[in-house]
Amino acid sequence: MKKISVIGSPIEHSLSPYLHQEIYKEIGEKITSTKIDVSKSELRTFVNNHKNDFYNVTIPHKEKILPLLESVDVSADQIGAVNCVAKLKGYNTDWMGFKKAMDENSIKLKNKNCIILGAGGAARAVAYALIKSECNSITILNRSEKRKQTICKWIDRFGNYSANLAAADIIINCTPVGMWPNLEDRPVYTGTISSNQVVVDTIYNPYETAFLKYAKKTGAKIIRGIDMFILQGLASINIWEKNDITQRVNFKKIKKVLEEKIC
Repeated sequence: MKKISVIGSPIEHSLSPYLHQEIYKEIGEKITSTKIDVSKSELRTFVNNHKNDFYNVTIPHKEKILPLLESVDVSADQIGAVNCVAKLKGYNTDWMGFKKAMDENSIKLKNKNCIILGAGGAARAVAYALIKSECNSITILNRSEKRKQTICKWIDRFGNYSANLAAADIIINCTPVGMWPNLEDRPVYTGTISSNQVVVDTIYNPYETAFLKYAKKTGAKIIRGIDMFILQGLASINIWEKNDITQRVNFKKIKKVLEEKIC
């Protein structure tokens, strides 16, 4: 029986075990899936002790785990963040999950002006997906100016993506602000949002964050984080199984099961 896990700290919010189990149930295989709280100081030891394991990686380890692995695939190397590990090789399926979630919701990214809130591993994955989708511009908003400049310099490697904030078509939250259990009434972004914009949150727990509730009141189209979560999970399992199992699972059924688990 295959053993799968998700590591991070904090990890209480994660629904990855439910996702793993539901997907494998759909393809007729039994697994065990657990969530493991791994502190920053324990990360190296965990990686060394789980050399043959399959696991997902969440905050705050997506960037720090890279030098601890034997190898990383091209996209993870370019992004500088890993969220999926298969026997000491790192991958990034976050960018694929985001891109496919936009497709699922009929959101076109090509030639769009985008704002990303945050400058961590999730922000890099989303920016990478935007770049691969030929967006027009990317603006980073982040509390730490140093981290903002770091990700902006990284984005500049792919081309000129300087943006006009007033012209943003899509706003994406890639910070953990508002994630369960630290629910906040104040949304992470309180700038002007209009009904002709698309607002996305990469947080999937709670189902609808304060940020999305704020955006919904303006009439903007909102995209919840659960779609990206499911689709990055499917991409991870494709890697672990060395086979594309996407057509063998019912996306809507999996989504319904997870929605019942979300706060």
